[in-house]
Amino acid sequence: MPSIDKSTNVAWCNDLVSFKDLANELKITRFQLARIRDEKLAEDEYGIIDGKHWFTRAGADKVRLAVAVPLAVPKRIRVRAVKAAPNPHWIYCIPEVGLGDKVLVAVKPSWCDRLVGKLINVDVIEDANGGKSYRHEALGGR
Repeated sequence: MPSIDKSTNVAWCNDLVSFKDLANELKITRFQLARIRDEKLAEDEYGIIDGKHWFTRAGADKVRLAVAVPLAVPKRIRVRAVKAAPNPHWIYCIPEVGLGDKVLVAVKPSWCDRLVGKLINVDVIEDANGGKSYRHEALGGR
């Protein structure tokens, strides 16, 4: 879990929502909130200050939406970009945890070669039939 330095950006630190307050607002357990946080949010959307857990406003809004409409916020995973695909809109990646085999991830064509060898955040989009597709977080419009 990332630790937030209060001295670097005071305006950002004033715009936080506490973990406990958000759990009470949504009427879910803290365990459920932690699970949603781990599945749906990037590391810069939550953190710890003085031993207390906080969400940014954007992170809290995503959690609220994920509780109201679970499919509206895609699951987020970390993958390592292995090599560029023949089509510059795609890149081969290996997930850090779980999925095993290589997956194709949609990326901006100009970033295709720059991402090879790096860990990136990827949104997992699932359709009603159980099919999955993957897109780089920059394509998500968030």
